[in-house]
Amino acid sequence: MKITKQILAFVLMLSLSAMNGCGDSSASEKADPAVDSFVSSSAADSSSEATPKYDYVYGADGYYNLADELKLFKTPVQQTGTCWLYAARASMQTSCEKATGKELKMEIYDMLEDIYGEGKQEGFFVNSAINKSDLGGYQQFVTARLSGECKDGITLDSSMMIDPTDREAIKSAVRTRGGVTVGIDSRNCEVGMFGTYPTLIYKQAKIYDHAVTVIGWDDHFPKEYFKTPTEQDGAWIVYNSNLGGKYQYISYSSPLEYAISHTVSDKYSQVQSYDAGNVMSSYIKTGDSTKVANIFHKAGKLAAVGTFNNFDKQDIKLEIMSADFSTVLYTQDAKLDYQGYQTIELTKPVDVRDFAVVITYSKGAPVEGETIGFAVASYKTSIEKGQSFVFADGKWKDMTDSDINRAIKTDKVQSFVDSDSGAWKDYLTSSDIEAMKKTDFAPGNCCIKALFAK
Repeated sequence: MKITKQILAFVLMLSLSAMNGCGDSSASEKADPAVDSFVSSSAADSSSEATPKYDYVYGADGYYNLADELKLFKTPVQQTGTCWLYAARASMQTSCEKATGKELKMEIYDMLEDIYGEGKQEGFFVNSAINKSDLGGYQQFVTARLSGECKDGITLDSSMMIDPTDREAIKSAVRTRGGVTVGIDSRNCEVGMFGTYPTLIYKQAKIYDHAVTVIGWDDHFPKEYFKTPTEQDGAWIVYNSNLGGKYQYISYSSPLEYAISHTVSDKYSQVQSYDAGNVMSSYIKTGDSTKVANIFHKAGKLAAVGTFNNFDKQDIKLEIMSADFSTVLYTQDAKLDYQGYQTIELTKPVDVRDFAVVITYSKGAPVEGETIGFAVASYKTSIEKGQSFVFADGKWKDMTDSDINRAIKTDKVQSFVDSDSGAWKDYLTSSDIEAMKKTDFAPGNCCIKALFAK
């Protein structure tokens, strides 16, 4: 691929115009240092002579890019502080096209309002003094809210949490599931423009303040392409919502924070759910195994069950029973292979009306946490009698029972506030963080969702 000076100048002009459009898109938008540094670095590089390194052509070996096979994938420039939503939507968008061949029609500000707005009974509600668009957020918020509903025939059916240091696991998820959202340090990095390749590198992150979506990789991307050459070849190919239509190459030498892969499905018509998600990473135990249940009242064909897993892996036993727990209608063993949200498709849909979804967890049963008020927002949960149950002391106990904490042990895994993400860091007080990490809490509903066939 031979690049002339004229082509290089044209590409640079397009890149700069796209980034300026992002900066001017909203009067309330926060300036992003990553954009400013990218523009200045690109301008500086454009004055130098093109060298043979611009002749680089990737090979089939060690290269993969979702954009080469997905024709409907769009890469818009973000508005205000919503990179986390653009990254999540890109992950779901690539998953949707891979699985269904369809375009995901989901508007960013609909997602924002869905997660932070008033039009719901439970979840996060942002204080009026805070601009929802500037607050930022976490991928767990997306999972918690969107897994509980069907929109335009599409359901978020899994969110896989991946070790961000496991390169092969990220690659496998991109190839088989779709884009993977990751956190990067966009403020303390070096960005450049080498030929047609926008690049980014940092050797050690100070704070992970920006979310991007990994859509591919090039194991042989030259280390000399980065503003400061690194010790190894190779880069992730990412969609960065600061750049719009340009894909960015992030060096393998740059550590990533969380990695989450969202997938969606068009198989389901409705989701029945009581919980506000498992964003507090809360779970309960009654012993070596823990059996819990949700009772639902809806007629139809039950096609799948959704739940969260707070551990790397755990075995579960799934039972569909009558609402009074007297009759077993269906049973299936399953394995939760990763931490995060996942759905278990039933081998055969079950005709139901008033029924219980019973799950026995080998390590711990996920539950929603209790209501907590933060300086920036409030996290609200509610529970009614007859919704969620736990089997303890040889009988089913309603989770609303006043003595429920005597029959169970509550605990939490690592909270999202334990990470180095920048999203809420400037807003949370020390008491907020203590409240979120507290392992002694009043549990809410069990995190079990019933998905119905179309």
